[in-house]
Amino acid sequence: MYRKEFYTQRLYIREYNKKDIDDFLRVIRQPKIYDTTYGIPRDYSKMRARWWLRMIKLNRVNGFAYEYAVFLRETGEYVGNVGLINIDANHNHADISYYIDTAHNNMGIATEAAQEMLRYGFFELGHHKINGVCMSKNPASRRVMEKIGMKYEGTLREDLLKDGIYCDLDRLSILKEEYYTICKVEK
Repeated sequence: MYRKEFYTQRLYIREYNKKDIDDFLRVIRQPKIYDTTYGIPRDYSKMRARWWLRMIKLNRVNGFAYEYAVFLRETGEYVGNVGLINIDANHNHADISYYIDTAHNNMGIATEAAQEMLRYGFFELGHHKINGVCMSKNPASRRVMEKIGMKYEGTLREDLLKDGIYCDLDRLSILKEEYYTICKVEK
């Protein structure tokens, strides 16, 4: 069920380890990532990064979330994160999560990584539905979800309080049947 690593055409996706902390911090501290994501704190310390690595390991062991480091296969450069989080075994669904180094925006990396997570979630984990949520002010993230076949479900109005401002969140999802149709896969 749990996979340690994945390969796509351009990406190597694997579980995190302690050696990834400096690369992780280099990317996660980028102001644009903070500004356009809803779950990342402003001042990400090295101590918090170590805590986060322990948390994702516990989540993995308990089957609550699977988060992975994303690297370019050609250069080995760390470029971001992708995963399935908030896994709900009772209702057989999860949320997709991702962010990519802003130096690699508009290259299809988030889309490629997210497509691999859908494949993993539906084919290997057997989820029925995978959800995605992004800040409404982040159309690039919404485009990624739309490119991988997710459909818009609605906007959660002023659902997030960030830096003293209420922000809207867009919710999208894809069902296993829809994914199979997109991939032209026999059940």
